[in-house]
Amino acid sequence: MTEGKARDDLNARLDALVQQLIEADQRGSGIDAMKLAHELGEIKLLVARRKTIRPRPGGEGHWRCETCGTITHAKAKPERCPECGATRLWPADLAQPNVESGAG
Repeated sequence: MTEGKARDDLNARLDALVQQLIEADQRGSGIDAMKLAHELGEIKLLVARRKTIRPRPGGEGHWRCETCGTITHAKAKPERCPECGATRLWPADLAQPNVESGAG
């Protein structure tokens, strides 16, 4: 699924929930709070998992070293980490400062 399509799907789900809340308020009828909480929880997880990498002006990207966590800003993916020399670098999500690792 493309990022644009995923964003449109999330917006449609949120719009539907808002509409349900408005209709419930206008009719004075209750809504299924657990169903609503479940749907909002799923949406929250989907939003949290979205990539939020934003290139720097001028076309630079952000690359995080898998070994030491150093972020390098460059127009192209570096061959090696400038800090530790490792060769495994991944696009960095600058909005997520905590990196989860399978190591440990």
